[in-house]
Amino acid sequence: MKKMGSLILAMLVCFLSVAFTASATDDTCPVEEKFSQNGSYEVETMVIESGEADYSYYKIWFPKNIAEIAGSLPIIVYCNGTGMTDEDESTVKLMTAFASWGYIAISNDHESSGNGDSASKGLDVLLSLNEDENSVFYKKADTEKIGVCGFSQGGSGAINTASEGKHHNSTMFKSICALSAPHKDLAASIFQNTPYDASKVSVPAFLVAGTGSTDAGSATSMGICPLGAGLIENMKQINNDNVIIGRYKDADHGTIQMFAQPYIIAWFNYTLLNDAFSATAFTGENAEICSNSNWQDVYNKQSQNLPENPDPYVGTGEQEPGTTKVLLKLTKLLMKLLSIFEKLFSI
Repeated sequence: MKKMGSLILAMLVCFLSVAFTASATDDTCPVEEKFSQNGSYEVETMVIESGEADYSYYKIWFPKNIAEIAGSLPIIVYCNGTGMTDEDESTVKLMTAFASWGYIAISNDHESSGNGDSASKGLDVLLSLNEDENSVFYKKADTEKIGVCGFSQGGSGAINTASEGKHHNSTMFKSICALSAPHKDLAASIFQNTPYDASKVSVPAFLVAGTGSTDAGSATSMGICPLGAGLIENMKQINNDNVIIGRYKDADHGTIQMFAQPYIIAWFNYTLLNDAFSATAFTGENAEICSNSNWQDVYNKQSQNLPENPDPYVGTGEQEPGTTKVLLKLTKLLMKLLSIFEKLFSI
Protein backbone atom coordinates (compact mmCIF):
# COMPACT_ATOMS: atom_id res chain seq x y z
CA MET A 1 0.00 0.00 0.00
CA LYS A 2 2.78 2.40 0.92
CA LYS A 3 4.71 1.69 -2.30
CA MET A 4 1.57 2.15 -4.39
CA GLY A 5 0.83 5.46 -2.66
CA SER A 6 4.39 6.66 -3.24
CA LEU A 7 4.14 5.73 -6.92
CA ILE A 8 0.85 7.61 -7.32
CA LEU A 9 2.28 10.66 -5.58
CA ALA A 10 5.38 10.60 -7.78
CA MET A 11 3.22 10.40 -10.91
CA LEU A 12 1.02 13.29 -9.72
CA VAL A 13 4.00 15.51 -8.89
CA CYS A 14 5.58 14.72 -12.26
CA PHE A 15 2.35 15.48 -14.12
CA LEU A 16 1.76 18.76 -12.27
CA SER A 17 5.36 19.87 -12.78
CA VAL A 18 5.21 19.24 -16.52
CA ALA A 19 1.79 20.89 -16.82
CA PHE A 20 2.93 23.93 -14.85
CA THR A 21 6.13 24.38 -16.84
CA ALA A 22 4.25 24.05 -20.12
CA SER A 23 1.56 26.56 -19.17
CA ALA A 24 3.72 29.05 -17.29
CA THR A 25 6.53 29.60 -19.80
CA ASP A 26 6.98 30.28 -23.46
CA ASP A 27 9.63 31.69 -25.78
CA THR A 28 8.26 35.23 -25.49
CA CYS A 29 8.64 35.36 -21.69
CA PRO A 30 12.33 34.76 -20.98
CA VAL A 31 12.21 36.07 -17.40
CA GLU A 32 9.32 33.80 -16.45
CA GLU A 33 11.02 30.89 -18.21
CA LYS A 34 14.34 31.40 -16.45
CA PHE A 35 12.94 31.64 -12.93
CA SER A 36 10.54 28.74 -13.41
CA GLN A 37 13.67 26.68 -12.77
CA ASN A 38 15.91 26.65 -9.73
CA GLY A 39 19.24 28.42 -9.77
CA SER A 40 22.69 26.85 -9.71
CA TYR A 41 23.22 26.61 -5.94
CA GLU A 42 22.56 23.41 -4.04
CA VAL A 43 20.32 24.22 -1.07
CA GLU A 44 20.75 23.46 2.61
CA THR A 45 18.49 24.26 5.57
CA MET A 46 19.06 24.95 9.25
CA VAL A 47 16.35 24.79 11.94
CA ILE A 48 16.57 26.96 15.06
CA GLU A 49 14.18 26.77 18.02
CA SER A 50 12.12 29.93 18.36
CA GLY A 51 11.44 29.94 22.09
CA GLU A 52 8.02 31.39 21.26
CA ALA A 53 4.63 30.11 22.45
CA ASP A 54 2.87 30.41 19.08
CA TYR A 55 5.46 28.73 16.87
CA SER A 56 8.37 26.43 17.56
CA TYR A 57 11.14 27.12 15.05
CA TYR A 58 12.77 29.23 12.38
CA LYS A 59 14.14 27.58 9.26
CA ILE A 60 16.92 29.16 7.23
CA TRP A 61 17.32 28.20 3.57
CA PHE A 62 20.71 28.99 2.01
CA PRO A 63 23.27 27.91 -0.62
CA LYS A 64 25.15 24.86 0.66
CA ASN A 65 28.51 26.33 -0.34
CA ILE A 66 27.78 29.70 1.28
CA ALA A 67 31.26 29.85 2.82
CA GLU A 68 32.79 29.79 -0.66
CA ILE A 69 30.60 32.57 -2.06
CA ALA A 70 32.31 35.93 -2.16
CA GLY A 71 30.53 38.80 -0.45
CA SER A 72 27.16 38.84 1.26
CA LEU A 73 23.77 37.57 0.09
CA PRO A 74 20.32 39.22 -0.01
CA ILE A 75 17.71 38.20 2.56
CA ILE A 76 14.08 37.10 2.19
CA VAL A 77 11.76 36.72 5.20
CA TYR A 78 8.60 34.68 4.64
CA CYS A 79 5.11 34.82 6.24
CA ASN A 80 2.76 31.79 6.15
CA GLY A 81 -0.92 31.73 5.27
CA THR A 82 -3.67 31.06 7.83
CA GLY A 83 -3.28 27.67 9.49
CA MET A 84 -0.20 26.88 7.40
CA THR A 85 3.47 26.32 8.13
CA ASP A 86 6.53 26.46 5.93
CA GLU A 87 6.15 22.72 5.28
CA ASP A 88 3.47 23.47 2.69
CA GLU A 89 4.68 22.17 -0.67
CA SER A 90 4.44 25.49 -2.50
CA THR A 91 6.35 27.25 0.29
CA VAL A 92 9.11 24.65 0.30
CA LYS A 93 9.39 25.08 -3.47
CA LEU A 94 9.58 28.87 -3.20
CA MET A 95 12.10 28.92 -0.34
CA THR A 96 14.26 26.36 -2.14
CA ALA A 97 14.14 28.51 -5.26
CA PHE A 98 15.24 31.61 -3.37
CA ALA A 99 18.25 29.84 -1.88
CA SER A 100 19.15 28.25 -5.21
CA TRP A 101 19.35 31.72 -6.75
CA GLY A 102 21.68 32.99 -4.04
CA TYR A 103 19.39 34.27 -1.28
CA ILE A 104 19.32 33.56 2.42
CA ALA A 105 15.64 32.94 3.17
CA ILE A 106 14.10 32.48 6.60
CA SER A 107 10.70 30.95 7.37
CA ASN A 108 8.94 29.44 10.40
CA ASP A 109 5.96 27.32 11.45
CA HIS A 110 3.78 30.23 12.60
CA GLU A 111 0.16 29.64 11.49
CA SER A 112 -1.03 33.19 12.31
CA SER A 113 1.62 35.44 10.80
CA GLY A 114 -0.56 38.41 9.84
CA ASN A 115 0.74 40.98 12.32
CA GLY A 116 4.32 40.49 11.15
CA ASP A 117 5.74 39.73 14.61
CA SER A 118 7.26 36.35 13.71
CA ALA A 119 8.80 37.76 10.53
CA SER A 120 10.34 40.66 12.44
CA LYS A 121 11.77 38.29 15.05
CA GLY A 122 13.00 35.96 12.34
CA LEU A 123 15.02 38.78 10.83
CA ASP A 124 16.51 39.48 14.27
CA VAL A 125 17.60 35.85 14.51
CA LEU A 126 19.33 36.01 11.15
CA LEU A 127 20.98 39.34 11.92
CA SER A 128 22.31 37.89 15.18
CA LEU A 129 23.82 34.93 13.30
CA ASN A 130 25.33 37.39 10.86
CA GLU A 131 27.37 38.83 13.75
CA ASP A 132 28.31 35.45 15.25
CA GLU A 133 31.88 34.46 14.32
CA ASN A 134 31.03 30.81 14.90
CA SER A 135 28.06 30.84 12.52
CA VAL A 136 28.10 29.80 8.88
CA PHE A 137 26.19 33.04 8.27
CA TYR A 138 28.89 35.27 9.75
CA LYS A 139 29.02 38.41 7.59
CA LYS A 140 27.14 36.58 4.83
CA ALA A 141 23.78 38.38 5.09
CA ASP A 142 23.48 41.70 3.26
CA THR A 143 21.61 43.90 5.73
CA GLU A 144 20.92 46.50 3.03
CA LYS A 145 19.07 44.06 0.77
CA ILE A 146 16.15 42.59 2.71
CA GLY A 147 12.74 41.64 1.33
CA VAL A 148 9.59 40.15 2.85
CA CYS A 149 7.16 37.84 1.09
CA GLY A 150 3.89 36.40 2.33
CA PHE A 151 0.87 34.42 1.18
CA SER A 152 -2.78 34.96 2.24
CA GLN A 153 -2.74 36.06 5.89
CA GLY A 154 1.01 36.14 5.33
CA GLY A 155 0.34 38.82 2.72
CA SER A 156 -1.05 40.93 5.54
CA GLY A 157 2.05 39.89 7.45
CA ALA A 158 4.33 41.11 4.69
CA ILE A 159 2.58 44.50 4.67
CA ASN A 160 2.74 44.77 8.46
CA THR A 161 6.36 43.63 8.61
CA ALA A 162 7.44 46.48 6.35
CA SER A 163 5.06 49.11 7.81
CA GLU A 164 6.93 52.02 9.34
CA GLY A 165 6.51 52.13 13.11
CA LYS A 166 5.01 48.64 13.33
CA HIS A 167 8.20 46.84 14.38
CA HIS A 168 11.61 48.02 15.51
CA ASN A 169 13.25 46.74 12.31
CA SER A 170 10.47 47.55 9.82
CA THR A 171 12.56 50.12 7.94
CA MET A 172 15.21 47.50 7.17
CA PHE A 173 12.88 45.90 4.62
CA LYS A 174 13.44 47.31 1.14
CA SER A 175 10.84 45.44 -0.92
CA ILE A 176 7.70 43.34 -0.41
CA CYS A 177 5.63 40.78 -2.28
CA ALA A 178 2.10 40.05 -1.03
CA LEU A 179 0.35 37.03 -2.55
CA SER A 180 -3.46 36.98 -2.27
CA ALA A 181 -3.35 39.23 0.78
CA PRO A 182 -6.82 39.58 2.37
CA HIS A 183 -8.48 42.87 1.53
CA LYS A 184 -8.27 45.41 4.34
CA ASP A 185 -11.72 44.78 5.83
CA LEU A 186 -11.22 41.03 5.93
CA ALA A 187 -7.78 41.36 7.51
CA ALA A 188 -9.28 43.48 10.28
CA SER A 189 -12.33 41.24 10.79
CA ILE A 190 -12.91 38.96 13.76
CA PHE A 191 -11.96 36.01 11.59
CA GLN A 192 -8.37 37.19 11.10
CA ASN A 193 -7.79 40.14 13.42
CA THR A 194 -4.60 41.12 11.61
CA PRO A 195 -5.34 44.68 10.47
CA TYR A 196 -2.85 46.55 8.35
CA ASP A 197 -2.38 50.06 6.99
CA ALA A 198 -0.78 49.87 3.55
CA SER A 199 -0.07 53.61 3.63
CA LYS A 200 2.65 52.85 6.19
CA VAL A 201 4.59 50.92 3.53
CA SER A 202 7.05 53.09 1.60
CA VAL A 203 9.04 50.50 -0.36
CA PRO A 204 8.47 48.86 -3.76
CA ALA A 205 5.67 46.29 -3.71
CA PHE A 206 4.46 43.47 -5.95
CA LEU A 207 0.84 42.54 -5.19
CA VAL A 208 -0.69 39.52 -6.91
CA ALA A 209 -3.77 37.30 -6.79
CA GLY A 210 -5.68 34.81 -8.92
CA THR A 211 -8.80 35.30 -11.01
CA GLY A 212 -10.59 32.35 -9.36
CA SER A 213 -13.67 33.12 -7.27
CA THR A 214 -12.06 32.53 -3.86
CA ASP A 215 -9.62 35.35 -4.54
CA ALA A 216 -11.68 37.46 -6.94
CA GLY A 217 -15.12 37.04 -5.42
CA SER A 218 -18.48 36.50 -7.11
CA ALA A 219 -21.75 38.36 -7.56
CA THR A 220 -22.86 37.23 -4.10
CA SER A 221 -19.69 37.43 -2.02
CA MET A 222 -16.50 39.42 -1.70
CA GLY A 223 -13.33 37.50 -2.50
CA ILE A 224 -10.31 37.24 -0.23
CA CYS A 225 -8.17 39.39 -2.56
CA PRO A 226 -10.39 41.00 -5.22
CA LEU A 227 -8.96 43.25 -7.89
CA GLY A 228 -10.50 46.49 -6.65
CA ALA A 229 -10.86 46.24 -2.87
CA GLY A 230 -7.67 44.19 -2.57
CA LEU A 231 -5.02 44.85 -5.19
CA ILE A 232 -5.93 48.30 -6.52
CA GLU A 233 -6.78 49.76 -3.13
CA ASN A 234 -3.50 48.59 -1.61
CA MET A 235 -1.57 49.80 -4.65
CA LYS A 236 -3.06 53.26 -4.19
CA GLN A 237 -2.32 53.28 -0.47
CA ILE A 238 1.33 52.20 -0.57
CA ASN A 239 3.57 55.24 -0.34
CA ASN A 240 5.93 54.37 -3.19
CA ASP A 241 5.73 54.93 -6.94
CA ASN A 242 7.04 51.46 -7.74
CA VAL A 243 4.02 49.28 -7.00
CA ILE A 244 2.87 46.66 -9.49
CA ILE A 245 -0.26 44.52 -9.30
CA GLY A 246 -1.39 41.62 -11.44
CA ARG A 247 -3.63 38.55 -11.52
CA TYR A 248 -2.69 35.12 -12.82
CA LYS A 249 -5.41 33.76 -15.09
CA ASP A 250 -7.39 30.81 -13.74
CA ALA A 251 -5.26 30.61 -10.59
CA ASP A 252 -7.02 30.85 -7.25
CA HIS A 253 -6.12 31.30 -3.62
CA GLY A 254 -4.59 27.85 -3.23
CA THR A 255 -2.40 27.94 -6.35
CA ILE A 256 -1.28 31.54 -6.80
CA GLN A 257 2.03 31.05 -5.01
CA MET A 258 3.05 28.23 -7.34
CA PHE A 259 2.09 30.03 -10.55
CA ALA A 260 3.52 33.42 -9.55
CA GLN A 261 6.85 32.03 -8.34
CA PRO A 262 8.98 33.01 -11.39
CA TYR A 263 8.00 36.67 -11.11
CA ILE A 264 8.35 36.62 -7.32
CA ILE A 265 12.02 35.70 -7.73
CA ALA A 266 12.42 38.26 -10.51
CA TRP A 267 10.74 40.97 -8.44
CA PHE A 268 13.27 40.72 -5.63
CA ASN A 269 16.16 40.44 -8.08
CA TYR A 270 14.94 43.67 -9.65
CA THR A 271 14.19 45.66 -6.50
CA LEU A 272 16.95 44.38 -4.21
CA LEU A 273 19.76 43.57 -6.64
CA ASN A 274 19.03 46.00 -9.49
CA ASP A 275 19.23 43.06 -11.90
CA ALA A 276 18.64 44.46 -15.38
CA PHE A 277 17.33 41.22 -16.85
CA SER A 278 14.75 40.74 -14.08
CA ALA A 279 13.71 44.39 -14.42
CA THR A 280 12.52 43.77 -17.99
CA ALA A 281 9.60 41.80 -16.55
CA PHE A 282 8.25 44.91 -14.84
CA THR A 283 9.61 48.05 -16.48
CA GLY A 284 9.49 49.82 -19.81
CA GLU A 285 6.89 49.99 -22.56
CA ASN A 286 7.32 46.28 -23.29
CA ALA A 287 7.36 44.94 -19.74
CA GLU A 288 7.16 41.15 -20.01
CA ILE A 289 4.41 40.63 -17.45
CA CYS A 290 2.11 42.97 -19.40
CA SER A 291 2.32 40.89 -22.57
CA ASN A 292 2.41 37.52 -20.80
CA SER A 293 -0.75 35.64 -21.76
CA ASN A 294 -0.83 33.98 -18.32
CA TRP A 295 -1.44 37.34 -16.63
CA GLN A 296 -4.15 39.99 -16.71
CA ASP A 297 -5.04 43.21 -14.87
CA VAL A 298 -1.42 44.28 -14.65
CA TYR A 299 -1.22 47.88 -13.46
CA ASN A 300 1.20 50.20 -11.70
CA LYS A 301 0.87 53.49 -9.83
CA GLN A 302 1.10 55.41 -13.12
CA SER A 303 -1.71 53.49 -14.87
CA GLN A 304 -4.46 55.70 -16.29
CA ASN A 305 -6.81 52.88 -17.29
CA LEU A 306 -7.85 51.44 -13.93
CA PRO A 307 -11.33 49.86 -14.10
CA GLU A 308 -14.06 51.79 -12.29
CA ASN A 309 -15.98 48.80 -10.89
CA PRO A 310 -13.55 45.89 -10.99
CA ASP A 311 -15.13 43.57 -8.42
CA PRO A 312 -18.06 41.26 -9.23
CA TYR A 313 -19.65 41.60 -5.79
CA VAL A 314 -22.30 44.33 -6.04
CA GLY A 315 -24.01 43.98 -2.66
CA THR A 316 -24.19 46.47 0.18
CA GLY A 317 -20.64 45.76 1.22
CA GLU A 318 -21.94 44.07 4.36
CA GLN A 319 -21.00 40.52 3.53
CA GLU A 320 -22.76 37.79 5.45
CA PRO A 321 -20.48 36.83 8.37
CA GLY A 322 -20.72 33.16 7.51
CA THR A 323 -19.45 33.67 3.97
CA THR A 324 -15.99 34.85 4.94
CA LYS A 325 -15.71 32.16 7.56
CA VAL A 326 -16.59 29.44 5.06
CA LEU A 327 -14.14 30.81 2.50
CA LEU A 328 -11.29 30.76 5.01
CA LYS A 329 -12.13 27.23 6.11
CA LEU A 330 -12.28 26.02 2.51
CA THR A 331 -8.97 27.66 1.73
CA LYS A 332 -7.31 26.02 4.72
CA LEU A 333 -8.78 22.67 3.70
CA LEU A 334 -7.54 22.97 0.13
CA MET A 335 -4.03 23.82 1.26
CA LYS A 336 -3.94 20.74 3.50
CA LEU A 337 -5.25 18.19 0.97
CA LEU A 338 -1.88 17.16 -0.39
CA SER A 339 -0.34 16.61 3.04
CA ILE A 340 -3.37 14.53 4.09
CA PHE A 341 -3.07 12.48 0.90
CA GLU A 342 0.60 11.83 1.64
CA LYS A 343 -0.16 10.67 5.18
CA LEU A 344 -2.85 8.27 3.99
CA PHE A 345 -0.51 6.53 1.60
CA SER A 346 2.39 6.41 4.06
CA ILE A 347 0.49 4.03 6.37
